[in-house]
Amino acid sequence: MRSYQEDRINLMVLEAAETSNVPLGAGSVSIMLRERGIKISEAGAGRILRSLRERGFLKRVGFRGHVATHEGIKKLSSLRNAREAAGTLDILMNNSGNLKGHSMTDILTARKAIEREAAIQAALKATPEDIAKLEEVIEQQYREMERKSYYADISADFHREIMRIARIPLLKIMYEFIGLSVEWQIFFIETFRIYDTPLNVSHENILKAIKERAPRKAADLMEEHLTDVIENVGNFTALQMKLERGGMN
Repeated sequence: MRSYQEDRINLMVLEAAETSNVPLGAGSVSIMLRERGIKISEAGAGRILRSLRERGFLKRVGFRGHVATHEGIKKLSSLRNAREAAGTLDILMNNSGNLKGHSMTDILTARKAIEREAAIQAALKATPEDIAKLEEVIEQQYREMERKSYYADISADFHREIMRIARIPLLKIMYEFIGLSVEWQIFFIETFRIYDTPLNVSHENILKAIKERAPRKAADLMEEHLTDVIENVGNFTALQMKLERGGMN
């Protein structure tokens, strides 16, 4: 697994390659990194350039230096998204009412327990009309994903529908107390994009279990889905702590 420091350096080098009017050499990369507080020799900078080149993110232009490839620009976008999402997590945790004072992992673990039970109840109680509504939500989500459009509210609707179909008022009260807003859903979706986790497929599989009247299967799939959310957020929580200690200039 690559380290936080390596991702930080790769981000800076790829940003420099994207914006530079001339190909990057080891000397210019070494100077740039030292100016940003990273002590590295010209030989070390050369190893970084070689690593990025071997992974397809840079290409050599004769003896002049390196330029970013199409894959390098895609990698840069992923690294920028990770940095921005970590900052978003900090903002959300400081402005989330009932969530203050609790870790995001603990909050999502509580949500997982609530929604696991809700999935069981939904599989037992869903009417044809309920199932049709869930199908409509998922179809709308697919349409917006194909358009590369905003769909955080639609994703949130799927989870709210499961809570409604469960028809246990106390579960719904507990879910609403946690208070995960659409803004949180945007953040969760961004982590799924960065880690290439198929969010829509998880929702579709949960719906299939509900249609099959398979409560245990629905519960297990919901738990698996929210475990993915917890793992992604855990990665970003770690990144945020490192950002606070070292920054990402």
